[in-house]
Amino acid sequence: MKLKPPTTFKSQFEDYLYENNTDGSGKASSYLKSLEWLRAMLDVESYGFSDCKDIWAIQDVSRIQHLRDRVLEEKRKQSKSLWVNDSIRVSYLRDGYCSSALAELIEFIPQFLHSQKVLEVIKQHTGDASELAAKLNFEPNIPEGYVHDSKSQDGKDRITEAKVRIGQQAFRQMILRNYNDCCCVTGLDIRTVNRASHIIGWADPLGKKIRLDPRNGLCLSATYDAAFDKHLISLDDDYRMILSKDLKDHTSSASLQAYFLNKEGDAITLPDSYLPKKAYLEVHRGKGAF
Repeated sequence: MKLKPPTTFKSQFEDYLYENNTDGSGKASSYLKSLEWLRAMLDVESYGFSDCKDIWAIQDVSRIQHLRDRVLEEKRKQSKSLWVNDSIRVSYLRDGYCSSALAELIEFIPQFLHSQKVLEVIKQHTGDASELAAKLNFEPNIPEGYVHDSKSQDGKDRITEAKVRIGQQAFRQMILRNYNDCCCVTGLDIRTVNRASHIIGWADPLGKKIRLDPRNGLCLSATYDAAFDKHLISLDDDYRMILSKDLKDHTSSASLQAYFLNKEGDAITLPDSYLPKKAYLEVHRGKGAF
């Protein structure tokens, strides 16, 4: 598999923020800026967190949790905090952006670490493609203390949700790297608007054992991902786009013509390795009016 150089911890976190903060990019950019200001706060008084000045070097969830506790304590102090002075934008501490950014980082770290393990397994794999799916079907690690009471029903639910998020993030990193971060329909190479589309859905009973099979994914920009997810478009066995009857029967418009009708019959750009499995595409077509 020919892959681009791996993205960094910081760049993947930025990608994660922009993808998951549906309120808009403003919140994501504020979180990133708040982490820069947090370093300035630690320069004033580290409170034993000098190692966290380079926050991108810390991948220990418990350490970030302790740092967040300190941030919340300083926020409660208000003007009495040593971090409140003329050289620092106090709003990032006062309005909770620093603590919220660290909370996002705590959620992200297990996803990043699991993704790295998945990508390493792919890198080392030399056998048949079908053997790879089984190798990737391992449980993600949930850090100790990730939830307050892991034995409670709420704790169990949170761990289950975390495992889903971790698995889906690993799938995203794997598929985007396999397609060199490019939408296979348009060639668009902007990571924040591209999606890792499951051919057989994550929640589909048929997909349980193949969730992390790289042959079960396509890199699609947001519009085509939505259409593929709703079974309005699919691929034939020659990897050419086909349109559902529901889409063709839709009232014709310039946008429908440009985005879909003009692309009917066009072949997608295939990855260097792990092509979409035709049996999976057959299942996908069976769920739409093709």
